[in-house]
Amino acid sequence: MAFNVSDKSINAMLSRHLSAAQKQNTDSLEKLSSGQVFTRNDPRPSEKALSDGLEFKLRSLSAAKRNINDAVSLLQTGESGLQDITNMLLRMKEINVAGASTTIGDRDRRYLLIEYEAIHDEINRVATSTTFNGIPLLNGQSKEAPEALIFRVGDPQKSNLKGSADDDVNTIRFDGLKSVVATTEALGIKSARKLLASSNETEGISARDVADLLPSRDSDNFATIYDQALGTLSMNRSIFGALQSRLQHAMDYVDVYQENIAAAKSQIADTDYASEVTKMVQSRMLMTAASSLLAHGNITAQLTQGLLNAIT
Repeated sequence: MAFNVSDKSINAMLSRHLSAAQKQNTDSLEKLSSGQVFTRNDPRPSEKALSDGLEFKLRSLSAAKRNINDAVSLLQTGESGLQDITNMLLRMKEINVAGASTTIGDRDRRYLLIEYEAIHDEINRVATSTTFNGIPLLNGQSKEAPEALIFRVGDPQKSNLKGSADDDVNTIRFDGLKSVVATTEALGIKSARKLLASSNETEGISARDVADLLPSRDSDNFATIYDQALGTLSMNRSIFGALQSRLQHAMDYVDVYQENIAAAKSQIADTDYASEVTKMVQSRMLMTAASSLLAHGNITAQLTQGLLNAIT
């Protein structure tokens, strides 16, 4: 009976080691398949809490990046509209200056003003139809134009700097949208519709009438109304450009911030594949050895028991 007791003890020990190896193999396989170190057999609650906190921050930073990209797209849309209007203004000035000269005939001058008026209408179309998600960008006089645009680039945070306003530092405001008006009326560009309506193809339009379209409302600072309008457009474009530059810097910061947070989370939560593969191979070797020894022990016990029965 002493032999049987020892044999049972050895079998129990082999079974325990086999069970531990199987548990380790299952745990390693789960980590390798999920890519996460948190499993049922190895939950690591404190590290899981840290990982979840970092994941929340990563989700917030991802949303901030989307906000910044949308804001940049909005500003680029408005700036492209201003660029188109600037190009059309240059052509209108070219037509106006050419038409104010007596080197061309009255009939030819009327042809020029037909193009002039078409461009005049196109400027108004671009100014009123340039929108982003329903927000007018070049027509601040519209009822749909908000008082300010707010671009969130991070979690809400108050500034602790002395003398700073008690505002959320992770918001970028565009307060001047109402003042951005690129219509011909706001720019002071006159229409040639009356001149075209009061003239005909035979009589044409005089150089004096065309010259009346040139003078600036601020003649002390601008030679023509087009120069004054260009100054207004340049000011608006500088506002769009400054905000776009700031948002680009914000994006660079968020990219680096997100990269560092992701690296920290990876150190905590991501599976070390080289280590886990090694553990899984080791556990499989132990499983094989324990199974072999357990089977060998059972065979030896059976042979010994048979021998004892034969003797008795």
